[in-house]
Amino acid sequence: MSSWLVLVCLILLACAVCGRVATMLGQSRVVGEIVAGILLGPTLLGAWFPQVSAKVLTPNSMEIVRALGELGLIILMVEVPWHAAGVGQQRGTQRAPALIASLGIVLSFFLGCVIGAWSKASIAPTQPYWSYVIFCGVALSVTALPVLVRIIQEHPGIDGQAGRLALSAAVYTDVFAWLALALVLALQSGGSAGVFESVFRVGGLVAYAGLMFLVVRPLLKKWIGHTALSERSRVALTFVYCLTSAQVTAMLGFHQAIGAVMAAYVFHDLFSMEQAWRRWIGRFGHLFLTPIFFAGSGIQVSLNAFGEPDFWLWLLLFLLAGTFGKFLGSYIAGRVLGLRLNVSIEVGVLMNTKGLVELVLLGVGLQAGVLSESSYSVLLMLALVSMVLTSLVFGLLGGRFRKSAPSY
Repeated sequence: MSSWLVLVCLILLACAVCGRVATMLGQSRVVGEIVAGILLGPTLLGAWFPQVSAKVLTPNSMEIVRALGELGLIILMVEVPWHAAGVGQQRGTQRAPALIASLGIVLSFFLGCVIGAWSKASIAPTQPYWSYVIFCGVALSVTALPVLVRIIQEHPGIDGQAGRLALSAAVYTDVFAWLALALVLALQSGGSAGVFESVFRVGGLVAYAGLMFLVVRPLLKKWIGHTALSERSRVALTFVYCLTSAQVTAMLGFHQAIGAVMAAYVFHDLFSMEQAWRRWIGRFGHLFLTPIFFAGSGIQVSLNAFGEPDFWLWLLLFLLAGTFGKFLGSYIAGRVLGLRLNVSIEVGVLMNTKGLVELVLLGVGLQAGVLSESSYSVLLMLALVSMVLTSLVFGLLGGRFRKSAPSY
């Protein structure tokens, strides 16, 4: 049996076991899948069983795992607009979620940039200064919408108004994250290839987005209205288009995830195809491909980082800065809006949730050279700890704060 097939089987088995353990402990399966990757990577398997690791974690097998993980990531990106659409139906007014998202982003972004500038000489000495510093600010500003949905579903003690506001605000942070990612990649390419090429790439991305939303989407609406497509044809068309869009943005110097999520927003409400997608592709993707993506994020964690004394210090500082910035900014916004104390507190805790978008950002940052292995490991552990803490806090609070809050 080839090494890549053995590695894929080990990843799926470890994800199934660790994911099950995570859910038994009240955590998201994503937490278990990331831990499974850390267990199979050089951090543990490589340290305890170096001969086995050398045979399994070969460059060719890791390349195949990365390719499968990228495919799983694209499948996840297709589903992002459906989470946002579900939130939008509950949203009502935009003022409160926008203010909560804005204050949470501003404070956590500022603190992230400060810690990033402070930590660069220690954990990212060879990375470009501004792209790394800005990336750290973005990493601390993210709120994970899909993971947030699951946490709210799994903890009925969360105040209903707090849950709705946090979900709505998370949509805005998702938009900010994708725009900021494009900016960081432009800065990175500008540092190595010149300002002109950087501007050209950003202009190409803007032009491509305009083409998709102003030309392709209206044409698709007209075509769909006069064409009868089977369910399988609709799903196949969507999948091929998302793959093509991902490749276009990759050619422009940006990550495939940006093109996939842009294509998903073009298609998501045209076919009434959410259930069809989950039936034909989504179910398979969630069982086999997305666990490989999350585990692959854990496998890339550097063993050397854990042995460095500064690792734990920077992890603590990033965690404190991110938690304090998100919680305080969201809490202040809630109080300004006249929300009850308990609702403002719960919104602040929920907005600290990290997950899919954070992992995508970190993976892109590592691939693009914005992050070193040490800084990647610090920020990945930050995302993991943030997800664990959010579920843990609400598990401890239980229904203590369950009250009906006045309208804002």
